[in-house]
Amino acid sequence: MHVPKILSVFALLTPMSALAQQCPAPPSLAHLPSVEGSLPPILSAEAIASSPALQRLASHGAQLRDLGISHGMQGVFAQSGKQFRVFYLAPDGRAEIGGVMWDETGRNVTRNQVEKIPGVIPTVTWTPPRKSNQASAVGAAEPAPADPVARLEATDYGLVGRDGAPRVYMVIDPLCPFSQQAMKTLQGAVDAGRIQLALVPIAINDHENGNQSTPAANALITAGRAGMDTAWRKIMEDGKLPENAETDPTAPAQLALNMSAAHAISIGGTPTFVWRSHDGRAHAQAGLSDDLEAFLKAIAS
Repeated sequence: MHVPKILSVFALLTPMSALAQQCPAPPSLAHLPSVEGSLPPILSAEAIASSPALQRLASHGAQLRDLGISHGMQGVFAQSGKQFRVFYLAPDGRAEIGGVMWDETGRNVTRNQVEKIPGVIPTVTWTPPRKSNQASAVGAAEPAPADPVARLEATDYGLVGRDGAPRVYMVIDPLCPFSQQAMKTLQGAVDAGRIQLALVPIAINDHENGNQSTPAANALITAGRAGMDTAWRKIMEDGKLPENAETDPTAPAQLALNMSAAHAISIGGTPTFVWRSHDGRAHAQAGLSDDLEAFLKAIAS
């Protein structure tokens, strides 16, 4: 597979879209994590020289790291600045395939290969700051970090599930296929009363669907807290926003507030999940975990 301009590929693909099963947020909204710490070994010059595919990737300035062999194909972690992508080499070393590998059980092989690399699968834990009467050296109090749960509590959201169940804020683009799939995957847990979802609609996918995400998000906000789930299901069934969908005049302003909150907590794409554990800490996760049971237990902890 020929990649004539590898840097342009990096500019369009964030780690969230490829590895955390998200529709990526545009740079103006997303806070791209750095990739530092313990990483797979850098491919040697000899290894790169032995493969025309690796030579193509390296020739445009990408740093290449070896992810090892999986299902007969060598995985390569290619990084250019803060952007990165995973490629798999054909056995002859002459072609590369960019994307995510899944095995016969539906396990995300790629995610498992890179999940220990800092910044690739971003998660956030927020601990409330200690109260202090001390001022900083310049005479001003230290700014408190943004609490993602508090920010999303102030948004316009819809509720799905039983009151009293552990609440999870799910930031969605209504036309994002990963948001839609996550909703379908979690439906059983919602029906069983294990979680309550608070749907927070934003619009980040307009560039891929002809500017349809914004009116779809406005339609969900118009439907209100109780009707948002039904409105979204209609969109999913039709594959688009119904032509007769109504938009409240205040919806665009509410959507702007939702977008501002998403920006404040630095989401990288949709869906993003945010919840508070019993010890008061706020947690945020990019994309839905492959291990659904572990995800649900983390929310209930």
